[in-house]
Amino acid sequence: MRLIEKDIKTLFHPSFTDPSFEQINFNPLMIFYLALEQCTIPYCMSNDKCYTDYCPIGVGCSHTQVVCNSNNKCLIDGCHPSLGCTTTPKNCNDANANTHDLCIPNIGCLNVPYSCDNTSNPLSCPNSDPCETNFVENGKCCYHTTVCDDANPCTSDSCSSTLGGCQHQPVTCNDNNPCTIDSCNVKAGCTYTPNTCTDNNVCTIDSCNPSNGDCIHTPIDCNDNNPNTVDQCDPTIGCIHHPLNSCNDGNLCTIDTLNTVTGECQYTPKFCGDETFCIKFPCNPATGSCGVAYTNCSDGNPCTYDFCDSGTMTCSHKPINCFDNNRCTFDSCNPSNGQSSVFNQ
Repeated sequence: MRLIEKDIKTLFHPSFTDPSFEQINFNPLMIFYLALEQCTIPYCMSNDKCYTDYCPIGVGCSHTQVVCNSNNKCLIDGCHPSLGCTTTPKNCNDANANTHDLCIPNIGCLNVPYSCDNTSNPLSCPNSDPCETNFVENGKCCYHTTVCDDANPCTSDSCSSTLGGCQHQPVTCNDNNPCTIDSCNVKAGCTYTPNTCTDNNVCTIDSCNPSNGDCIHTPIDCNDNNPNTVDQCDPTIGCIHHPLNSCNDGNLCTIDTLNTVTGECQYTPKFCGDETFCIKFPCNPATGSCGVAYTNCSDGNPCTYDFCDSGTMTCSHKPINCFDNNRCTFDSCNPSNGQSSVFNQ
């Protein structure tokens, strides 16, 4: 295998410019070890615990920013180049002397109005009501209503002294529409998903009866008002109009046959390939030729890599890494042209 210097750069590392590689004969094993070397030399390591360093062959050094998430709303997540992920307690002080400032990990800051009695220098504050939270403030017994918010939009939160404290009853998600599937999402709350009633039959119009929720599948009308054609509908193709005494539908993407038992024409779609979410194989009815069509996952942003995943049937968009291995600069990508922008800190 014969490679020149620019091929090495393309295959292994975009910034590799050693002039000694201007023209050399390489065998596949040499190429493998060269690629491995390019991914282990020191300049591929950022020595920054806020980035994950890796080197895919053909791309070169890459650095992915570490996501620091403590899942605690009482902490501010950050990252230190030498220490890695860090957390700083959130300041919940609202500078209001009439509120008790506290923080609950799954909710965040709360500033709850409170009151105090005239007892001075108490050692403790009696608490017989589970719906009342007592505490000592400036040498006095103070109290406020117990916070029962569980940060779950799918529960109705309240407090009952007789039942022993906070109560979390499931909310009822009912839009009184029998044509929707009612459910509750712990992040979004009540959701109402329309029932599409699809029967996967292109010869029917699918709808839902709003009075009782029953699915309705109304046959489509394939009548072309031509007395010289036989009109019928195929569940996978749709309306077909073929001449009398013939099964030719004029579509080269179907295999036309006559069922000798029923006397009806049958049309089998031409197989052009196993389709997935990311790739389709359309057929041209005029020529019968198969083509290839890829799902368009472009988000129109030159600062992202666009991917298609047939497994999850979704498009994903990964931000382009503009890291220049210099913690003294802010690195970003210009969404108008995809070029790296660097600003000194």
